[in-house]
Amino acid sequence: MTNKTKFIILVMIVVAFAFLFRFTPLSHYLGKEGVLSFLGSIRENWWGPVVFIAIYAIGCVVAFPGSILTLTGGAVFGTAWGTAYNVIASNLGATLAFLAARYFGRDFIQGLVRNGKLAKLDKEIEKSGFKTIFRLRLIPLVPFNGLNFGAAFSSVRYKDYFWGTLLGMLPATFIYTYFAGALLQGVREASQKAYLNITVAALLLIFVSFFPAIYKKIKGVNSRG
Repeated sequence: MTNKTKFIILVMIVVAFAFLFRFTPLSHYLGKEGVLSFLGSIRENWWGPVVFIAIYAIGCVVAFPGSILTLTGGAVFGTAWGTAYNVIASNLGATLAFLAARYFGRDFIQGLVRNGKLAKLDKEIEKSGFKTIFRLRLIPLVPFNGLNFGAAFSSVRYKDYFWGTLLGMLPATFIYTYFAGALLQGVREASQKAYLNITVAALLLIFVSFFPAIYKKIKGVNSRG
């Protein structure tokens, strides 16, 4: 099988699942409400978390929106267990997506960027793999699935990718999980504590959203100093 053929297969798989997610009756079951309803119905079973982790991991490989699954994990399992399951599931999914994209697409992409500025950039990423992945994972605006595939197409080492992903996603994973859990608590329990948790979670989400600008400003001040 040629490198081009493998890359075409990868693209076709992602496009096919994107079509299923949006334009077929499956979209009703694969949306946030459908996934939340399904996981809520199995949460009391011992194998519920296993099913959630499997769905999350497979979803990453076919580019299913990770934010939906992270919020669902928080809403179904709460902040503590939801964070634990989301960390395991998102990192497992990121690894599977990375390995699949590296096998099916890296050689083809590398052939396209063998020379020129992109090749030089690829070498720089290889040298600073952990730092690059860690910083990008800290920024919520960087697409989760896009970085999974993009890193696989580059020369970044898997070890750097794994640790950069694990450590870089921890803050946002906790915040999104906490937000979903607090929001569900507020719906179920109209108490002052519940609404306080929602407020705190919302403020944390705002902070994460503005983190890129804050980080850039701090970096600029340090470089001038």
